[in-house]
Amino acid sequence: QCCFLTMSLLSGYLCAAVSVLFFGSNFTVVAKYDAGDGMFFQLVLCMGIWVSGLIVFITRGAPEFYPAAMSGGAIWCTGNCMTVYIIDKIGLGPGLVVWGTSALIIGWLTGFFGLFGLPSERPCLSEPWLNVAGLGLAMAALVDSTYVKKGPPVTAGVARCNGEEAAAGAALCVSDEEAMREMRVAATRRGEKKGMLAAILAGCCYGANFLPSTWIQNHVDKASSNGLDYVFNQFCGILVMSMIYFLCYCAYKNNKPNINPEIVLPGFLSGLMWGVAQSCWFVANVELGYAAAFPIILIGPGFIGSMWSVFLFKDISGRKNYCYLAGYFVLAVASCACIVASRKSDPACS
Repeated sequence: QCCFLTMSLLSGYLCAAVSVLFFGSNFTVVAKYDAGDGMFFQLVLCMGIWVSGLIVFITRGAPEFYPAAMSGGAIWCTGNCMTVYIIDKIGLGPGLVVWGTSALIIGWLTGFFGLFGLPSERPCLSEPWLNVAGLGLAMAALVDSTYVKKGPPVTAGVARCNGEEAAAGAALCVSDEEAMREMRVAATRRGEKKGMLAAILAGCCYGANFLPSTWIQNHVDKASSNGLDYVFNQFCGILVMSMIYFLCYCAYKNNKPNINPEIVLPGFLSGLMWGVAQSCWFVANVELGYAAAFPIILIGPGFIGSMWSVFLFKDISGRKNYCYLAGYFVLAVASCACIVASRKSDPACS
């Protein structure tokens, strides 16, 4: 029994690690492709997600389908519509940091107070104050992450002077270039504020996407307690809502959607990666419990995404940004430690 318990925990932590890695990396496969306004990419991504869910559904022996659980997928899809915009405005790493921390806060509020008809987790907390401290640290990490700035794109001089005009027009060229640079900086700052707000809203959607499935588990007679049995339900909701959003988008664009054929294969692969991460999250929830799985999986991708931003995309640079990132990770780790430590070891609370 001890060996079984050890293997169970090991598999839970392994699934959590895989989930963190894939959540933090799934957008990197499409980073070098033009996703346009993101709507076509969203549709292709969700096709990949649905295929991964179908594989889980078949592997699980086609468990009972709950249409109400599809609403969780619809909630997630609404948040995901904003991701391309967020990444463009504030960068991959900061985007993952902000929406991941926002989702953690939403999940904590729901579990601690028992919102939306779900049971409160307070009876399962040995030290409620430690859990509240974890929330405070998570909020501090969110505030800290807003100071991480995406650098302006590095481009050649926008003003071009030919050889004959170089001497006479040098001052004019410099003046035009400085004016354009100031305009770009101002536009970047406005975009960062909008991108930050969009990331917070997306995080709220991500934090709520498990609620329908969890509600069914707690309120529907003979409903399965295995989270994997709700994966396909949720992924069907994701695909259906994505199709609805895309059709509305086509109507808005007068049937002239922005489509880049090169994004199809990378987008589909990104969807498969996301589906793997989400399915592993379901497993981690079962093996570790929400108190351990949620902090690890929601905070962890920010580290992976920021590392991609620093070392691959190089849209985060400068000592000040590195200090803020370091502060975020210290706060995030401390938050995870407090939340996990506050949980009782009683198996009934798992």
